[in-house]
Amino acid sequence: FDRAAKQPEKIRSTVTRLAACVEMARRSHVPIVYLQNMHLPNAADVPSSHLHHLMDSGLANGPEDIPCIKGTWGHQIVDELRPLTDDIIIEKGAFNDFHNSMLDKVLRIRRVETVVLTGISTHAGILATTFGLIDHGYYFLIPPECVSGNDPELEVAAMTLLKPHVVSLAEIRLGWSGQGPSRR
Repeated sequence: FDRAAKQPEKIRSTVTRLAACVEMARRSHVPIVYLQNMHLPNAADVPSSHLHHLMDSGLANGPEDIPCIKGTWGHQIVDELRPLTDDIIIEKGAFNDFHNSMLDKVLRIRRVETVVLTGISTHAGILATTFGLIDHGYYFLIPPECVSGNDPELEVAAMTLLKPHVVSLAEIRLGWSGQGPSRR
């Protein structure tokens, strides 16, 4: 976290809550799908507009700072969230997890109707993926304990937009146990 995050302690705290959420999902026999951000060496797949966005946001000084280059430390899933054999890992190269990935195909094969969306970069990946979920016809829930952003102002703005889908982890836990209200 310390090498790429603007707020490493906040990200570390979110990862701890994410790990608890993943364990809870596993105990409830909920399929776990990881979306692993990936870019090519030398950021060969990163458009200049994306690079400028990262530089303007203070997340990179240039192509050499792009996190998630395949085969580097930034591409690895952190130990606290290490996938198990039955978990699914899908590589992605865009903010919207559906863009040029196998996500829709994997979810449909597993007959998934509702997605619990978690992760880092609320104002980018989480927000962009919600539009993909809507466009592809999925219901989705976002536990605020399990998302985080690098910019507090942008995170608040994103969560305000996503408010109809924000549901506490406690309520999701009840739903997974069959005791909570049905949200599909």
